[in-house]
Amino acid sequence: MTRSIHTKLAILLLCTVPLASCNGYFGTTDDDADGGNGGGSSDAQGIWVGTTSDRFDFHMLLTPNNDVWGISWAENFNQVNKLWKGSGSRNGRTFTANGKNFSAGEGSPVQAATLSGTVASGVSFDGNLGQNVTFTSTFNSQYNDAFDLGSYTGTWAGRDSTGASVSFTIKADGNFDAASNIPGRPDRCTITGALRKATSDKNYATTTLSFGGATNCLSEHAGTSMPGIAIKLTDSSAAVQPLLLIAATNSGQTSAWFAYARKQAQE
Repeated sequence: MTRSIHTKLAILLLCTVPLASCNGYFGTTDDDADGGNGGGSSDAQGIWVGTTSDRFDFHMLLTPNNDVWGISWAENFNQVNKLWKGSGSRNGRTFTANGKNFSAGEGSPVQAATLSGTVASGVSFDGNLGQNVTFTSTFNSQYNDAFDLGSYTGTWAGRDSTGASVSFTIKADGNFDAASNIPGRPDRCTITGALRKATSDKNYATTTLSFGGATNCLSEHAGTSMPGIAIKLTDSSAAVQPLLLIAATNSGQTSAWFAYARKQAQE
């Protein structure tokens, strides 16, 4: 007991020295390294929202097990640009992941890429996506909201990675039908799937997309099933409809499909 008291008194006296770093003990804590924002300096998980250096909007989901899904897109130009998919690890405030960069469009190249960046937990994540493209982003607190499958219910319309307009009809149980109107095809490419709450209990969904036949779908997608994720975000302005981002890749990481859509007002 006496020794413990003496130790605490010694630490208290040392902490009065100018520039001493004390949080009850000497050394830098995770929170100190992260600017005191809480959650430690190395926790990179979250929904990150920002822009890329090639002037696209950028949304990235980084799950608790360090899987990364990043989509660049431009609603003003009815365009989705690229999907970055991979997994990584962090060391202090530095996060590094290896993965694939999927470009939109039929027969577009799939390139190996390394994502690297600096994370301030729950605040900012800035870095490099490879191919000389950088990004800046901030944490979206909706990542920590309770997952609400019912909020996905309804009709959504947007653009997908084939360059086509796409629409979703999502039921209350999470099952959905989608149709991609690929130019030059005799009919719509049909896509079916189901949204389910992620096992992480964070505010995003997991899904599996199943594509129709090669007559109307791209050959790289036709007849295949792809696991993926979906994110629904609500804008702070009531005048802006909720945003749906959905992405999936095949098991061999040789093909991907991704899209954005806005919820349509009920008539």
